[in-house]
Amino acid sequence: MASELPKPGSFQAILAAKLAGPPAQKLDDSRYQPKAQLYYLFDGSTWETAPAAYSTTSAPTATTGSSTIRLITWNIDILADGAEPRMAAALEHLENLASSVPSPQLVVIFLQEMGQSDLVQIQAAEWVRARFLLTDIDSRNWDSPYCGTTTLVDRRLNIEKVFRVPWITKFERDGLFVDTKGAEGRVVRLCNTHLESLVADPPIRPLQLAAAAKYIHAKNVQAALLAGDLNAIQPFDRTLHIENGLKDAYLELGGEEDSEDGYTWGHQVPQWMRDKFGCSRMDKILYSGSITVKVLERIGVGVKVVEGKRQEMRDLGCEEWVTDHYGLMGEFELDGL
Repeated sequence: MASELPKPGSFQAILAAKLAGPPAQKLDDSRYQPKAQLYYLFDGSTWETAPAAYSTTSAPTATTGSSTIRLITWNIDILADGAEPRMAAALEHLENLASSVPSPQLVVIFLQEMGQSDLVQIQAAEWVRARFLLTDIDSRNWDSPYCGTTTLVDRRLNIEKVFRVPWITKFERDGLFVDTKGAEGRVVRLCNTHLESLVADPPIRPLQLAAAAKYIHAKNVQAALLAGDLNAIQPFDRTLHIENGLKDAYLELGGEEDSEDGYTWGHQVPQWMRDKFGCSRMDKILYSGSITVKVLERIGVGVKVVEGKRQEMRDLGCEEWVTDHYGLMGEFELDGL
């Protein structure tokens, strides 16, 4: 992270202004209604709007459905400088992960803290063009050009719709939902989210996860996955999944809180930050319905920008890490996908 004072207009300066402002306030109910959005398919020359209800029958690599989905979630630090070399290294790491997944398994990638340059690089990646649909090619569906979320969806999945639900928030946070077709027309719902940062009084993350749970537990939803940077830094964060009828993949596989193998934040930050805040399990994958977690692992551990860019990062006063977060990759078995 840069050590100098925030530049006017930078995300750091905007964040500082928000922190100094009033607490998050609930707005009119109409603010929190679902907002449908387009999603995109690379047609061989450009990214085009995908059909309203995308089906594998129109996909060039259409296959029979798989009962297993591999979900990857990763927060790419918006606060650090050197966005382009960091995203380039992140994409290389993600490509290696995606290519290691057995071909019958479906792959979905959730990314948080995206900026416009990140979206440009994602769209230019050949492996993304060949294998995925994109929920976002620009920031039009974000409430802020900072801290955006975007989802990469395996082209073999049947998408019914994509929509966002704004949360009560001080930091323009929302849930990015992708509905895919499950058994007997029921929905497998995927939610990519970045819950409220830092400590708020009164707390905001409980309201946000409760709002998400309403959509996850809808009657037409067969199974659901919710993942992202949940900013789980306070005692109440440990039980939010239980209070909202969700399972925590890490805990379901025998993981324990305050365990080194669960931490996703704290190791790839400057020493003073680690000394002040310690380590925490900010990032999680939660789920419900006809779905079982089989495997969960951390990704992005020790991943740095390429050697030729490390001095440039140091000159900017930055760490060489791609991001301050580890990500997660989970394997889930769905009934009747």
